[in-house]
Amino acid sequence: MDQTTQTWVFDDLDDELDDLDYEFERDRITEVVPPSLAHLASVGLAERTRLIDAYVRGELARVLRVAPESIDTVGRPMNSLGIGSINGLELQRRMEAALRVDVNLNRLLRANSAAELVDCLAGQLGPEDSPHKHAGRGEYHLVAHDVPSPR
Repeated sequence: MDQTTQTWVFDDLDDELDDLDYEFERDRITEVVPPSLAHLASVGLAERTRLIDAYVRGELARVLRVAPESIDTVGRPMNSLGIGSINGLELQRRMEAALRVDVNLNRLLRANSAAELVDCLAGQLGPEDSPHKHAGRGEYHLVAHDVPSPR
């Protein structure tokens, strides 16, 4: 390769790397603030669902590195949103820590939609009697309210 060709190739590579640097600068992770558990317990189901939907969208957006408003919480299964085992585990751990619930990772990955997760969380975190409250820690439920204490 002659010097002119070599310079041209490396100049193009530098331009592409500069573009990548720009992309990484724009791709800043925004911290997601979970709703207060006391507040969630004090509001009605519709408001609690709205708050949890916003929180779940934020967590999904953070994990997937997309805008929260671009997340389709109703029409797409979690795996089609891009949630796999690695980022599913991150999502599970973040939600468990923030909301003090036990999230079944296998069920999370197989969920029909993020709305299914939101509905389970809304049922768990409110004062109303909900089928989700009686979920226990069985493998058939997406979310259970009893989180084991850290050892």
